[in-house]
Amino acid sequence: ANAIVGALLSPYFGNLTDRLGATRSTAYALLAGAATLTLISISPTYLVLIGVTLLSGVPQGWCNPATNALIVQNVPEGKRGALTGIKQSGVQVGIFLGGLTLPALAGWLNWRAAVAVFLVLPLIGLIGLRRDHDEHRITRHETRSGPVPHFIHWVTVYGFISGLGTSAMLTFLPLFAQEDQLWRELQAGWLIAGVGLVGIAARIGWGMVSHSWFGHGRTLRILAVLSTLSAALLALAAADLAESWVLIPAAALLGAGGVAWNSVGMLAVMDYSPAELVGRGTGRVLFGFLFGLGVGAPLMGFSVDVFDSYLIGWVTIAVIFMIATTLTGKIREPAGTTS
Repeated sequence: ANAIVGALLSPYFGNLTDRLGATRSTAYALLAGAATLTLISISPTYLVLIGVTLLSGVPQGWCNPATNALIVQNVPEGKRGALTGIKQSGVQVGIFLGGLTLPALAGWLNWRAAVAVFLVLPLIGLIGLRRDHDEHRITRHETRSGPVPHFIHWVTVYGFISGLGTSAMLTFLPLFAQEDQLWRELQAGWLIAGVGLVGIAARIGWGMVSHSWFGHGRTLRILAVLSTLSAALLALAAADLAESWVLIPAAALLGAGGVAWNSVGMLAVMDYSPAELVGRGTGRVLFGFLFGLGVGAPLMGFSVDVFDSYLIGWVTIAVIFMIATTLTGKIREPAGTTS
């Protein structure tokens, strides 16, 4: 649900980033994250906690437009690949570190204090922004240099497909392993942890490869193919046409493909859009991705309940990722566009 909130707000925050400038927008996104953590830690009831959790869609929808603009402002084109990959892997690193440390902190202190401890992270970010200055800020009354490049719409559609498929696969892969393939709970947990670890390396690696070798459109096609193969392996296992060990390469392919897409997608927006429109372009792409992320898992769950099988869902995901491969030919640098 917070992904849907972030999706609905991301176009607005994209426009706001272009108006305020990258540094101010990044600072406000960090403040929004800090405010959300604070409210979670002091929530008096479970119902309030759920409502506050939905508010986490605010920094989720704001962070990428702001930080993409920040990279464009400070890093020249051709040198953004590794840095963007590191930035986009922050979610996976955060999940890994949170899962590793939050239970221990909650046991040592309590869950409220454990959440509050993580306020140090946005505060460090705010300190790091003190010496940065906005160079592409435009006022509320200034006009844009032109519309968002047309290819942004295709990246948005690709992002929606990737979010939908990846959400369904990440959510139901461990359950499929346990329920259908009779894996033990611990094994299923390690399977999804492997997806995350591969995803961290893939986001950094594909960002560098996309910049240096293949280009953004071709790299996104490779990622869609990897995701298609991942879903196909899961479908074979669900149909009892392959042994359950194929879940291991399926998980690795998911981490290398679907999980890694947004580092390349964000690079495409940064490199192919005018600098003053990076926030708006990012907001549109993020809308597609987060909306897909929000609806993918519920649709997969509905499919499992209706058909009493994972097979239809895995096959459908493989098909939509195949469709995504056909869109990538339209993701290329517009003639005469510079970042």
